[in-house]
Parts: sequence; C-alpha cells; structure tokens
Amino acid sequence: MTAPASRTQLLPPSSALAPYVQAIAVRRPADQGPALPAVQCFPANVQGALTVLHRGDWVDADTGRSLADLELAGPRLTPARRAYANDPAITTVLLRPGVLSWLFDQPAAQWVNRRSPAAEVIGWPSAEVLLSQLRRASSTAAQVWIIEQQLHCWVEKAQARRPWQPPPRVPAAAASVGDWADVTTSSARQLQRRVGDALGLSPKALLRVERLHEGLRRLANGEPLSDVAAQCGFSHAAHMVREFRALTGLSPAGVRRDLARHEGFPWRMGS
Repeated sequence: MTAPASRTQLLPPSSALAPYVQAIAVRRPADQGPALPAVQCFPANVQGALTVLHRGDWVDADTGRSLADLELAGPRLTPARRAYANDPAITTVLLRPGVLSWLFDQPAAQWVNRRSPAAEVIGWPSAEVLLSQLRRASSTAAQVWIIEQQLHCWVEKAQARRPWQPPPRVPAAAASVGDWADVTTSSARQLQRRVGDALGLSPKALLRVERLHEGLRRLANGEPLSDVAAQCGFSHAAHMVREFRALTGLSPAGVRRDLARHEGFPWRMGS
C-alpha cells in the first residue's frame, strides 16, 4: 500500500542557522512524482530533530502511537518506522549533532533514543503559539520562515547561557576507537568523556552510526556493495549486512532498492 503522491525536498537553512541546522526536510502532497510509501524506515542517526505535522496523520509504526503535531527527537541508535495517512504535510528540521540538548540546556544522554512532544520541553503555551502561527501560514515558505524565526530565538537564548561548541568529530581514518584516540592524541577515557558530554553516546556508538551514514552516502552514489564494505571499515560483507540490519532495519541491498524509489528519501537525510 502506498500513500498519495508526495514530494520531499531537503532545503538548506539560512546562513545564520547553518552552524546548528543541517537541513530542513519538507514533505508535501504533490500531483506528480513518485509516491512515498505509507510506512518509511529511518536509519539510526546522531542528529536531533524538530518535526511539525501541518496536516494529515503520522504514527510510530512499531508501537501504533500517534505522534504529536510538534515533536522533538534526539539521537537514535536503532531504526524507526513511521506510518503516514490522509495526505500528510510535514516539516522536519534536522539539527546538527549535540544542538538539541544545548538549545534546551539538558544533559545530552537524556535525549538518546527519545522522542517528546515539544510542549513538554518548551511549555504548552509556547507550543500552542507556535502551532497557531504555523496553521495561519499561507504557504510552505511562510511555514519554514516561522520555524526558522523560532529557532533563532532558541539559539539566542542558548548562546546567552553557553556559547555553542561542536562535538568531537570522528576522523576519516578511524576504523576503531583506538584509531580515533591515536589520531587525536587523546586517551580512550578522554574520548568517552567528551563524546558523552556532547552527545550522550559512547565513542563506539558514534563510530558505528558515522560508519553507517558513510555507507549510505556511498550506496547513494552507486558504489558496489563490496567497495562500500571495504571503504567504510567493515571487516567483511557479512559484518556490513549485520550492521545495516541493526541500524536501518534493512539489508544494504534493501537500502539500495529504496534509493532507487521514493526519491532516495530518507536515506540521504544524514548525508
């Protein structure tokens, strides 16, 4: 079963928000174009997200729980599935790693594998004001502008508390936590503390997800599966298959089939 035709675009944020926002994913009903599936798989990721449901319905396909019209989500170490119905219109702001916990001055570990109605974080009155503004907006461009203005306010408040500092990045040459420590002349304990404070994750978990997304990028570029396994540091093809199933819910071949359909979304979200 497929949903009515819809299109998803990844829009760049304003230059002022670029240090904090990776992209803005806009899904809208469309008269033409490929139909996105009624249920979509989303891979594990280390980003945060703010999602707005403008119309239609969306639920957690694994639990059947209806999701809020305004939701916040942190890094996720397992795949997720979303079910859509009634011509949904959805905007998702993809926050850079570590930004979500910084914006709301909360421990990073508190957001790992967590989704929450935004009202529980920013307060019900503030959430209702934002949703009311979005409902009155007459176009997608107006909706995106309102969301960006809200993000500007949150960023200004967060900067006043504590200037933003990006989390540690996994070096391209690092195939293991030991390699990472050697490249950065840090001890494993120092890495554990820095990554944990910034993202609420262990270095090993971050390395796994970063390796997955490098594999997704290479699959999107059409590289052979054997080359993807070798270039991304998987010990062998079976290792890559296990990791892909654990972190995306699909095999590498299954991900490749999805890349050929549905505009390649959402596999390119983390690229």
